[in-house]
Amino acid sequence: MAYTAQHLSELKANIARGVTSLELNGEKVTFRSLDEMQRIVAMIERELDPMPVSRLMLPTFSRG
Repeated sequence: MAYTAQHLSELKANIARGVTSLELNGEKVTFRSLDEMQRIVAMIERELDPMPVSRLMLPTFSRG
């Protein structure tokens, strides 16, 4: 499932209210615990904002 920023904000709002059940795309979802909800938030955040590819630059020297 492709998550959106709206999914993320709804999930965070439900965490703030202490709600463990919510409806996404017409489908009712019930989480087992707050910890599970926080793991899903972290997963969605990683999916929406992937880490940039870092480039390793190694200098070369010449004593010419």
